[in-house]
Amino acid sequence: MLMLILSVAMLISIISYPAMAESSRPRLIIQITVDQLRGDLPDKYMRNMGGGGFRYLKENGIWYKNANYNHSNTETVVGHTTLATGADPSVHGMVSNVWYDRDKGRLVYNIEDKNYHILSKNADIDD
Repeated sequence: MLMLILSVAMLISIISYPAMAESSRPRLIIQITVDQLRGDLPDKYMRNMGGGGFRYLKENGIWYKNANYNHSNTETVVGHTTLATGADPSVHGMVSNVWYDRDKGRLVYNIEDKNYHILSKNADIDD
């Protein structure tokens, strides 16, 4: 009986291995968001484009003609983070490009990190 159970278990694991191996592979998603590019413009000028670039992406990728999110602040980080996460700004926390940090007593940039310099050492975002 034990041999039968082990044989069945081995058969099941051999049969299901390809499905498990395929599902464990990471999927790659590339999001391209172009600030100030209206969604209708690539279609309008597609006839002038070569086989790569926007034409390749449209023919081989997923193209959303009308993707809307219900938030009013249209600053870069708000929109890009909302598109990337599918969450509203109140959930993902990126509510503005710049905000006032009460603890620091100054404006901070949305991706500011004291360990990395955005522009150059001691450069302020408002300079």
